[in-house]
Amino acid sequence: MMVSKMEKKFEDYNIILINLDGMRSDSLDICKTLKEISKKSLYFPNMISVSPYTLTAQHSIITGLHPSEHGVDAYHSMFNFKNDVITLPEILKRNGFFTACFSASERFMPEQGFDEYKIFDEYKIDYKIKFREIIQELSSTEKFFLFFQYSKLHTYLVKEVLKKYDETNDDEFFNNIEKNKDRFNSHLEECDDFIDHFINTLKEFGLFEKTILIITADHGTSCGEKKGEKSYGTFLYDYTLKVFCIIHNPNLKDQIINEQCSSLDIFPTIMKLAKIDYTKYDLNLSGQDLLAISNNTENKNRLIYSETGGLNGPWPSPKKHNIFCVRSNDSKLIYNDTPQTWEFYDLKQDPDEKNNIYNENLENIIKSKNYLVHILKILNKDTKLT
Repeated sequence: MMVSKMEKKFEDYNIILINLDGMRSDSLDICKTLKEISKKSLYFPNMISVSPYTLTAQHSIITGLHPSEHGVDAYHSMFNFKNDVITLPEILKRNGFFTACFSASERFMPEQGFDEYKIFDEYKIDYKIKFREIIQELSSTEKFFLFFQYSKLHTYLVKEVLKKYDETNDDEFFNNIEKNKDRFNSHLEECDDFIDHFINTLKEFGLFEKTILIITADHGTSCGEKKGEKSYGTFLYDYTLKVFCIIHNPNLKDQIINEQCSSLDIFPTIMKLAKIDYTKYDLNLSGQDLLAISNNTENKNRLIYSETGGLNGPWPSPKKHNIFCVRSNDSKLIYNDTPQTWEFYDLKQDPDEKNNIYNENLENIIKSKNYLVHILKILNKDTKLT
């Protein structure tokens, strides 16, 4: 069990879950405020997204379920969220929280369970002004849960990276990886400045000590590392799959946990922090409590499953996911269903996933493959394997 610096009733605290849309795990190295707060928090630098694009990832975070379990399991399934799925805000609301959502689109977040649900225009919004208005309003509630999407990194990706190139000439984009990274990274300072404003606003209204902050990202971003993927959602490589999670409260022990975890772990972690027994609800959660993981050495061999189906790329599949992977702390197995090809990477020796060393006779590959087939069958995925 996680030991806090002081015995506190966390169920009486506010909870803010902020999604920095599209922020890669390695981006924290050049974000001063985020880096500082990560040192004073429970910090998980190796969180793996269940699916590397916003539409599906955020639905999974807010339900704790795999894409096919909640219904939003492809780009063209954006309005197929299952009405009988119980969401995180629904449970929090039943347990005394005022629940609020602030998102860039109704496509990204189900309205179920939110007392207040607001959509903004990511190209016009002033995040600092809007966040202060939201906190000022919420400060009058007894306790609240706020989901806040910061999507400006996505805005800049489109305007300052992708739109710089002729859409008919993909080679120009893929031949300028470092320039793409520089353009994307140049806007991280503004994102970090917002986080600083975010923290100072909570302090201004006397909420910082009374709030549990969870800062994460739904997916990372491609800068052209792999030909065929110009943004995200097309493949399952670490530059879009590996994100991070920061859990901060002055009364929580600061610790870096390098073992990989899943974005599906956020749901049960919030339940644990809010002291809610979610076993009484009809849930089928696959995630684990991150507070327990931080003190559990047995998670070193945990396998994490992810899936996607791109709008573009070499084998686009917007109607159903067709790329699946199983990742361990030091390796990754990828199955591409359309061409029925396999990839395997040694992430310690080859973190950029450049050398596919797939060999169907290797023991660790057999183990990962068996696990992948097992998960696909449980989730009733329609693939050529199952």
